[in-house]
Amino acid sequence: MKFNKQFRIIFPAVLSASILSSGLAIPLPKAAAAADNSASQGQWLTGEFHAHTFESDDAQSSLESVLDHGLTTYGLDFIMLADHLRSSGRDDTGTPIPGGAIPLSKGLLNYQVPKTKALQEEGKYAGKTIFSGFEWDIPSHEHGSVGILTDEPGSDAALKAANQFEYLFTNRDATWFNPADVLQWEAADDRAYSTHADSLTAINWLKRNYPESSYMIVNHPSRGVGKYKISDFRDFNNAAPDIAFGFEGMLGNQMEPDRGGYNSAYDPANPTANDNYKNRSYGGVDYMVAKVGGVWDSLLGEGRKFWNFANSDYHFKTIDTNSSGYWPGEYAKNYIWSEGQSVQDILDGMRSGKTFSAFGDLINALDFNIADGGTNAEMGESLQATEGDKLTLTIKFKSPETNNYENPINSGQSGSMKPTVDHIDLIAGDVTGLAEKGTPAYDKDTNDSTRVVATFTSEDWTTDENGYNVITFDLPKASKDQYFRLRGTNLGMNVPGETQDGNPLIDPKTTTADATTRFIEINDRNYKDLWFYSNPIFVDTAAYTNEQAVKDTLDKLTLGNVDAVTENITLPSEGEHGAAIAWEETADSSNAVTIENGIAKVNRPSAGQPNASVTLKATATRSELSDSKTFVLTIKAQTSTSTPGGGNTSPPDNSPATSVSVNIDPAKGAEGSLKDVISFKIPAGAVSSNGTIGAQVLSSGQQPPLGNLQALSPIVEMTSNAGTTFGKPVELTFNYTMKSTAPNSQPAVYYYNEKLKKWIFLGGKANGTTITVDVKHFTKFGVFGYAPQTFSDLTTSWAKPYADRLIGMGVISGYEDGKFRPDQSVTRAEWVKLLVDSLGLPEASGTTNFADDSLIPAWAKSQVKTATDAGYVTGFDTKEGSVFNASQRITRAEIAVIAARVLKTAGIAPAGSSKTFSDASAIPAWAFDAVNQTTSSGIVSGYPDGTFRPDNALTRAEAVKVAYTLLDVLNI
Repeated sequence: MKFNKQFRIIFPAVLSASILSSGLAIPLPKAAAAADNSASQGQWLTGEFHAHTFESDDAQSSLESVLDHGLTTYGLDFIMLADHLRSSGRDDTGTPIPGGAIPLSKGLLNYQVPKTKALQEEGKYAGKTIFSGFEWDIPSHEHGSVGILTDEPGSDAALKAANQFEYLFTNRDATWFNPADVLQWEAADDRAYSTHADSLTAINWLKRNYPESSYMIVNHPSRGVGKYKISDFRDFNNAAPDIAFGFEGMLGNQMEPDRGGYNSAYDPANPTANDNYKNRSYGGVDYMVAKVGGVWDSLLGEGRKFWNFANSDYHFKTIDTNSSGYWPGEYAKNYIWSEGQSVQDILDGMRSGKTFSAFGDLINALDFNIADGGTNAEMGESLQATEGDKLTLTIKFKSPETNNYENPINSGQSGSMKPTVDHIDLIAGDVTGLAEKGTPAYDKDTNDSTRVVATFTSEDWTTDENGYNVITFDLPKASKDQYFRLRGTNLGMNVPGETQDGNPLIDPKTTTADATTRFIEINDRNYKDLWFYSNPIFVDTAAYTNEQAVKDTLDKLTLGNVDAVTENITLPSEGEHGAAIAWEETADSSNAVTIENGIAKVNRPSAGQPNASVTLKATATRSELSDSKTFVLTIKAQTSTSTPGGGNTSPPDNSPATSVSVNIDPAKGAEGSLKDVISFKIPAGAVSSNGTIGAQVLSSGQQPPLGNLQALSPIVEMTSNAGTTFGKPVELTFNYTMKSTAPNSQPAVYYYNEKLKKWIFLGGKANGTTITVDVKHFTKFGVFGYAPQTFSDLTTSWAKPYADRLIGMGVISGYEDGKFRPDQSVTRAEWVKLLVDSLGLPEASGTTNFADDSLIPAWAKSQVKTATDAGYVTGFDTKEGSVFNASQRITRAEIAVIAARVLKTAGIAPAGSSKTFSDASAIPAWAFDAVNQTTSSGIVSGYPDGTFRPDNALTRAEAVKVAYTLLDVLNI
């Protein structure tokens, strides 16, 4: 996270540049980027993570040929190679290695990586990203693409890590490895390469050593009978959700007679005679993904961020009588939204789930989002909705003018095929929370709630001026936790041998004996049967009762300043969470207001007539429940004007009052106002004793220094002898006048912190000439102009209200690309800086006592020193001493402990009862009490599925909410 104190700090956005990345800007791929209408500075990149070269003994193409075809001929932006993590007998050109075969990891070090670097230094593949990963034989299972990036992908250190992984988690002969390395590795870890438990050991090794810079994606999951149970995927994802986050659901090896190499025997006349039909492909897609309500939907139904991808699994295309797969990018493409072009950026993009995959370029652009009015979410994201919210689905997609279909195959002659989407299915399922290991739910591989909720054809979309097909669809109002995903095809709903009721059927084997004819038929088969699949959007729905909806509607309902109405008033008709509002005039003897089409039309009394008093009644209704609220309006009479030679016919106004005092009853609350300055509302229960509430305009001599702030209102001091802090928020509404200020200036309420001797940003909701804010303590207040920072990816985020205040306080900002990145994880250094700056603690000087003090960034060192001196932060014990681990991502458990220490120092005891979480057993003992205290205080919250997820890394969105609520509890 980036913060502002007295100067702007440029926080590094990516890890060190890879020696395998050119560092040149990547152009936006084709039309894909334009489908995303956000102002984000990221881009759609196309690429894949599973292609083979001569380094794999069963592959038949050189490294340069694979890169030429994938990156140049077919225009991919990145390739993550995945040669088999087995013995390698040839170099990058196919020449036998002198002395015989070597471990694959050594082949990467000696041949593949140096050759890639040399090619790039010659000027090839400018603007492209290349990475050497490997394909691992997962113990007791099938294959997985693995990458270990480290801080510098492709470096000697990264390749040494691959070498270590190969030794520990394959059965390679120990004599193939450096003896000194073997001694060191065996001192720390045991070899593990036989069982499912060993596969988890390997994944946990990646998590322990490379938690952010490694991945393991399962390849062709159903190719072999009995290779996987759904519990295996759950185990993988539970062990390391940021590493084992997906599988190859859209298969490579599409040129094989059995698509994807899925050749399990079955009876075409009776496909379900046994379970082998689950090990066939469907439209080139694994049954786990193609089956609506199948394995993938079962995983998504737990709320797992587990994604579907495509790849080529390229070994060769056609040789003699054999065929395997298309070149990388020729037939299958992944579209990844990435914030940058480094390997780490691409991995982060894959991990985010903002991706979609397509066969045969069926589409090359997709913008898929769900909105609830104020916020929206895209693929891979969760929309935080409330029961009763209106949900709107928007899909934008586009297809290219032509794809890579050749006729005949390998001729270089375009078949002039324009891919066309016939229909798109919207698939939805319920999210019920993580299945618990050892229960029947953990082995259940179906989601009974999943269904196709809508099918869209060309009759349902319009085409905009940029050629994008646009679908807008109203979903049912939010009522439960769900996910929504898309699939589309060029096929009709019921094509014999291909689809039934829109679902793909089993792909039969192409059995023509003549090889040349068979290759053409396979190619035609594949291009006649095109699909795309998106990753899902989750909707997390918070329960809301009718009583809450009606109450919230009336509590938040305001008509602005009703003491001096001179213009028509638009009356809102929609309330909170599905409540409706109806209006009626109940008292208006002067007929000063008439209600027409939701507008209160004002008829001002004539000059010299008294002001009119009008009572309007608002009735909020949801379902069978309703309640009402009345507003008393003063309609000001028209003002007399001066005539030549004459005086003003209206008597002069008296000098405005500069103070007001009202009595308050704890059971009733109180209201008061200073004309054209401030009005205030203290709700019942805000104070515990009778007393008086006062407001006084301060003269210039009584005001604290304003510094560079430009006042838009008088400075007002609020006082109370019934207590200056309140049990319920107090509503203050200030009148203000905009003045000549900086561009894009907006009004905001500030309060003066007597202890810190500074004005603190509060914000507020502006409504023309007034601005309203809720406060929990009294002091001096003023309205000032400020120019807010805006971020395209924060506008629709649930965290915006929390971030806005911290941004206004000047303690956080976004990145140089104009984004806030709410879903990005927060490091320990970033969090401590945010905490200390938010609390306004004085900066400490000197070094900390941590053994890794030199690794604490300069922009955070003072704050880390302050926080440790205050007892908020401690380190981790190691043999070198206590370390701070500044760059380590901070967990939700750690954040709870730090927040609890802040509360303890402030003398604040736990408020209310703590919440019981379904994963309470996963909360470490050292954090248990802190989690109870911070959740009962509302500072840290759980997830809609009832979990706390203590080991999850804190995101920037969560961080600003924690900081905001902590300030609220501390009355700062």
